[in-house]
Amino acid sequence: MTHQRVISLRFWPRAALLAIATLWLAACAQQSPLPLADDSLRPAQPGNFDHVFLPPGERLPRITTLYIEPTQVALSDYWLRDRRADYTQRDLDRIYEDYGRFLDEALREGLSEQTGVTLTENREEADIIFRPTLRNLNIYAPDLSRPGITRHYTREAGNATFDLVLEDPSGKVLAQFIDHRETQNLTGQAMEWTNRVTNYRHFSRLMDRWTRNLSVYLLIAGAVPEPAE
Repeated sequence: MTHQRVISLRFWPRAALLAIATLWLAACAQQSPLPLADDSLRPAQPGNFDHVFLPPGERLPRITTLYIEPTQVALSDYWLRDRRADYTQRDLDRIYEDYGRFLDEALREGLSEQTGVTLTENREEADIIFRPTLRNLNIYAPDLSRPGITRHYTREAGNATFDLVLEDPSGKVLAQFIDHRETQNLTGQAMEWTNRVTNYRHFSRLMDRWTRNLSVYLLIAGAVPEPAE
């Protein structure tokens, strides 16, 4: 015979119940809402992204001439707290600059090769504006400017959230893509010596993946021309 033990909350001390309720509310508070660029956006078919949003009743706009704003980068709150005693402002500036540049390059090169859009350096010439942000950047073993030699071994380089807003020249939000991913471990479960160079390589591959998924999505939706052969 199997005996099951049932625990009734009505016999728990009031202090214990209050503690459980406090923890539950704190967990709910940590689940921050998605950073929508416009409150009127509604979920659309996500494809290979976690979320895609469009204005109600609208489709993706036709993109022929594109201007891409410089990527904004934000490290995760957890990373900033956990590494508080390790990094300097110089480290932060380098991370923001380098990882922003990597995503800029991935988007520019990928969209130029995988679609038929024309990229312009003049915002006034574009019919669509891309506003990319790399959010919640979490680098598991960063190469910081600390004295001495420290070796880090990890299975993944880290994770981040890709957040891309599409606007027309007037600033109207036309679409938003949001996707959170881990970098890929190409060596299976083996630990890898992680440094600044390997972090750059793994995150660059992740950004290339986001760009490929974006190109495919836009092509299937008929939002961009096919690439020239």
